[in-house]
Amino acid sequence: MDVLIFGGQSNMQGQTESLPFPNEPVHGALEYRYLRDELISLQHPVGEDVRPEKWIAAASGGNGSLVPALCREYVRLTGREVIAIHAARGSTTVAEWRKGTQHYYYAKKKILAGLEKARQQGTIEHVYYVWLQGESDAYIETPEEEYLQSLIGYKNDLKSEFSFDKFCLIKVGYFAALAGWIPGSVEEKTARDVAIMRAQERAVKTDEDFVMLTRLCPILSKDEKNINPYCVGHYNNAAMELIGNDAAKALASL
Repeated sequence: MDVLIFGGQSNMQGQTESLPFPNEPVHGALEYRYLRDELISLQHPVGEDVRPEKWIAAASGGNGSLVPALCREYVRLTGREVIAIHAARGSTTVAEWRKGTQHYYYAKKKILAGLEKARQQGTIEHVYYVWLQGESDAYIETPEEEYLQSLIGYKNDLKSEFSFDKFCLIKVGYFAALAGWIPGSVEEKTARDVAIMRAQERAVKTDEDFVMLTRLCPILSKDEKNINPYCVGHYNNAAMELIGNDAAKALASL
């Protein structure tokens, strides 16, 4: 079996417009739930709220995310069973995930417990960490170099806790450029998004631990038909299917 760990902010947590229908369990995939230390069938909604502060959180509103689509396609392509560990939280910068933070503390606890539960089920062949985040850093204008170093630092923080094959990136889409409440011209706000995108591309080029799974988000985020109509900058269920499927193809080829 393979273990897929899903981290990041709201688009990884899941912030779609509704609970997808039909909502069938993913054949060959289980999800680890930390609070009850159990494996359950993987289906929407994914995740769980850990602590009243929700340091890691379930898909918003009990709606959809990209996790089932990615796992379903990955199982189909590889023929391997999957255990998914969801440890994401919306409205977070990469720095808020570094060692010493509450987000890191609870994500680490859930991941380590999930890996132990997986070992009890059988032999783990591969462990991949999948990351979709960066919108909040664009919002606060995190410089490209600062984001890059924080991302590498976070990856190294995780490597000090457990072994994984690759730190896999789903390239972040446009967010600041789309948000009307963020001050500045469209060009200025777009530059904030592009700085984070460039940092992620540099991570893949300069550190062999990183791999880019998909570059669909920047494309999809520019078309309103892919966006949750109730939440600017967040993908709808149809777009999540596209992102998950595209990412799974690259992950299965590693």
